[in-house]
Amino acid sequence: MAIARSVWTTPINVLAGFVPADWTGAGSLALPVGSLLVKNDNQFAYIALDLTGDNGDSPGTSDYFWLTFDVDRNRAITPHVDINYGLFPTLPIRIGRQYYLGAGSWTGLQPPPSLAEAHQIFGASPASATPHRIWLIRIPLAEIGVTLGSLPISLPFGVRVASSTPAFNDDSPAGFASSFANLHDLMFALGPSDPFGGLAGVMMSGVGNIPATTIDAGGRATTAPTYVPHVQNAAFTGILNVLGNNVTLNSLWSSGARKYRILHRLGTAGPFANFRQGWTNYHWTGATSVLESFGPDASDMYPLPNPADDYSIQKLLLQWNTLGAVNGIHQFQVEFFNPANVPVASPAQTLTLLIDNAAPDVQIIGLRYKGHDIAPCDIVNITAPPAAVQIHIKAFDAPGDLYSYNVTAYYGMNQSVGLASVGYPGGNWQGTPDTWIDAPLTFPPQTCAYQFRLTAGKRVTDGYGYVGGWEADDHVTLLK
Repeated sequence: MAIARSVWTTPINVLAGFVPADWTGAGSLALPVGSLLVKNDNQFAYIALDLTGDNGDSPGTSDYFWLTFDVDRNRAITPHVDINYGLFPTLPIRIGRQYYLGAGSWTGLQPPPSLAEAHQIFGASPASATPHRIWLIRIPLAEIGVTLGSLPISLPFGVRVASSTPAFNDDSPAGFASSFANLHDLMFALGPSDPFGGLAGVMMSGVGNIPATTIDAGGRATTAPTYVPHVQNAAFTGILNVLGNNVTLNSLWSSGARKYRILHRLGTAGPFANFRQGWTNYHWTGATSVLESFGPDASDMYPLPNPADDYSIQKLLLQWNTLGAVNGIHQFQVEFFNPANVPVASPAQTLTLLIDNAAPDVQIIGLRYKGHDIAPCDIVNITAPPAAVQIHIKAFDAPGDLYSYNVTAYYGMNQSVGLASVGYPGGNWQGTPDTWIDAPLTFPPQTCAYQFRLTAGKRVTDGYGYVGGWEADDHVTLLK
């Protein structure tokens, strides 16, 4: 079992042949006779099987490949769900898909339509100047159950490559058509490469999946509505992964950088000081992972991992647990050194983050009916003429990071009535310090015990989405 990490790309025309520039920086997986290269956009996975070991230009369809995907991700063969892509047995080269029926058993190649494409060439590649076979494949993400922005972003898969001259038939992993237990994992890129593309910070790419250039001078993040995660004017909270720019890190590594120091200050003025923090990360070698610890040495320097190495959290420069930190603006810089502690020149960047770990003030202050206050656990007769049950609430966030609040009445078995829903209007919204909400005159729908629940969320993120939720409750019985 191994991991292939796809890299974001613009669309690749696989029918146009092998263009080395299309595959620069691609994710890869070693095969017995070459390598698998992979990139993706938001519609397709693009795969090149660069078979440096297949130097026989065999005609016909005796040379072929399989690509198997465990669509439901359960590492077991699920009939009529899991898919194997292969070639139709006659020329011209055409790719088709068939569904697994069981171990080593399939439905047979299904007729079109499918947006999958395949093409083969015999020539050189950056891996070998000796002419060899290269398969170029396009797989629609929708056909293999992948929706970018939805978890999980990995998909178990297996690959077979076969040739008549020289003769080989290699499965990776071995025996995958009979058992999915040891399938490799294909990790899809969620957005533009690294993973923020042109939005990446020059040194610190971003925080989690939030690009550095979407964070304003006040330390708040706003990403595009089509991006995952979509956040609006959001502060930061919780445990934050500050990631390095892959291009810059590779350049620094080539220049001899092997250590770095993190500098920090509270606010936007005054000197920076060395910042000490510790974390762990899984280091992968093939299918094996080792948990490694990271922290500063006596000179407050952290070891710089080789950017080419595979870690569960890629390009992690700092994991900062902000709990206990002062709420407000924090700024960070990074500087690099060689093994002799001599500085290595690096691009200048200051990352500004607004930290907000404060809970909002969420209260149901009271209930009222026909001018009379209702105490918790009271039993209230609902009488004519109709009058609104009133809910007195507070949903207030002093830092101005409230996202929304909702009031709902729950009763019976999984039944509810929505009484109010207020969403983010923009700006540094604090919510409401004091509001009366009138239930509709048709409320309550029946005699029952009711739970009035006020829920609120904040525009605070750990880099992967909004974090946290708060609520307040009150319980009364209403007789109708």
